[in-house]
Amino acid sequence: MRTGRMNRSWDIFKEDPWEGIEVGSYPRGRRLYLKDKRYWVSRDADNQLVFYIHDICNGTVPLISISSSIGIRVEKYQNKEQRLVCTFSDCSEDSIDKFGLVAKAIAVESEKFNGVALFVKIQKELQEWTDFLKDHSKTLSQSELIGFWGELYVISHYIMEVHSPSDTIRYWAGPSGGKKDITLNSLAIEVKTTSSSHAKEIKISSLDQLDRSTEKLYLMHLSISHADLEAGLTLQHLYDSVVSKIKDDFTASALFQRTAGNIFNKASPEQKQEPYLCAEIDMYDVLEEFPKLTRSNVPNGVVGANYSLSVSSIQSFCVTEDLEDIIKNG
Repeated sequence: MRTGRMNRSWDIFKEDPWEGIEVGSYPRGRRLYLKDKRYWVSRDADNQLVFYIHDICNGTVPLISISSSIGIRVEKYQNKEQRLVCTFSDCSEDSIDKFGLVAKAIAVESEKFNGVALFVKIQKELQEWTDFLKDHSKTLSQSELIGFWGELYVISHYIMEVHSPSDTIRYWAGPSGGKKDITLNSLAIEVKTTSSSHAKEIKISSLDQLDRSTEKLYLMHLSISHADLEAGLTLQHLYDSVVSKIKDDFTASALFQRTAGNIFNKASPEQKQEPYLCAEIDMYDVLEEFPKLTRSNVPNGVVGANYSLSVSSIQSFCVTEDLEDIIKNG
């Protein structure tokens, strides 16, 4: 039922919410969300994008620091009405597209709230989107590139094969998300991708990555190599493939862009078109006796660790032959 409601959200938003709105229009505005008359957009005298929410609010609204590019203030009106005003200073074409998506996603996620709770929810949602809204000038490192390629490959070629595309996006934490890459109900999967020339070792970057917080934890290892365009898959292809599968679900599409869009936009044009081939994929069961460093087994005072696992040393934990069943029944 929830998914159906979200699917229809595409039809009740203007593609560019600020299209045709004159500079200095605020405090007048235009409805953002046709399902809810509390959400509005406008432009202020400095041509900043304005997204505001007007609601009856009996109480003091706490303000949360968001980012230097987003201004937040509360205006009080008669009859206990208040307005949360969010201004976005970057009016470049790319930023307008980004902020438009953010405003729409926040409206959908917060519509069930009212008053102070509504205004707090909106600010917290804005915090979740700050990385997506940032303008990053640095491109991806090689390890970031292949790591992101590997995660997109797994969700598009394995998880989406047995779970709905929308559920898959909710299972996936993303490159900068939670402690585990994928969480499927009672099990979690940590995805590690290495180039074929370095496939003998798997780098673990924290004490949390192999710390089991679900009933089962698996380590999925992809070994990839450079390929020609005919045999390989590019980052652009994998990203577009996921987007096409969730295009009719507004919430999943917005979540995917928040999770993956920021790192994808950091990739250079050359990185997006670089083809790779998954040469080998293996799954390991991270049992108690699996060689690992976690917060529970390192000496007191050790607050972090990066280490490498020898692939040959973990072969007794290999469950690759059950990989599809594990993903399906997770």
